[in-house]
Amino acid sequence: MPTYTLELPALLASEPEVSDDGSAFHPLAAEGLVETASRAGVAVVAAPTAPGDTALGLTDRALSVPDPDTLLVDVEACELAGAEAVRVLLLVQLGGVATVVLEQWRLVAAGAGWLVTATADLAAWAALAPAFRAAVATLAIEDDDAP
Repeated sequence: MPTYTLELPALLASEPEVSDDGSAFHPLAAEGLVETASRAGVAVVAAPTAPGDTALGLTDRALSVPDPDTLLVDVEACELAGAEAVRVLLLVQLGGVATVVLEQWRLVAAGAGWLVTATADLAAWAALAPAFRAAVATLAIEDDDAP
């Protein structure tokens, strides 16, 4: 499976928390920086893709399941890690506790489908988004199986 690197600002943990599904989450490292009801940070996950998968196709599939607690704000084609990508901006209502911003990028690179998510409560988003976006812009993907 390919690996990734990010140039992370000091406000994000350099060592990710890795889940059983292989997703990596770089949470806020600075204690008390902002008050949040949800966990703020940047997550990265890769999964095998089918032949012909594209960033747009992955995005279409992800957004095809309606969720009454999620509002799609923006979608745009872009480039990330040297590959065509799709960026989406979502607002998610967490059971009346908080509104959370998810800015996500999907791409296909090194034989895998990638999802990169920057997330924070809406109230903290303006303070955190520039650093999160700058970190995501440094994404590099390396194919460990390449000769």
